[in-house]
Amino acid sequence: MLIFITLLCLFSIALNVLMIWYIRKMLEKLLFVSDNIGGLLGSLQGFSKHLSSVHEMEMFYGEPILGHLITHSKEIVEEIKTYRQIYELTNDPVEIEEELENYDEGPG
Repeated sequence: MLIFITLLCLFSIALNVLMIWYIRKMLEKLLFVSDNIGGLLGSLQGFSKHLSSVHEMEMFYGEPILGHLITHSKEIVEEIKTYRQIYELTNDPVEIEEELENYDEGPG
């Protein structure tokens, strides 16, 4: 009986170590994704703003294809904003707002 309990304890310890290792790896991946979603969101917002400024140029004003691209880029930005909770895992919400404002006000 003592051998069975000892083996059970060893199995439990090994399983706990394995689970801790697995959870650590998953958290590393989650933090990597979290960091990169913010950059992706900023890039897409910059692209959307740039596209809007091109559409407003006299040469392209009213171009329907550019209008559809603008609409599509804004939809993509809004879709990525739905993942904002993941992005906020590694960044302060105040910093996020400042970064998004900087992209909105940036050159373009």
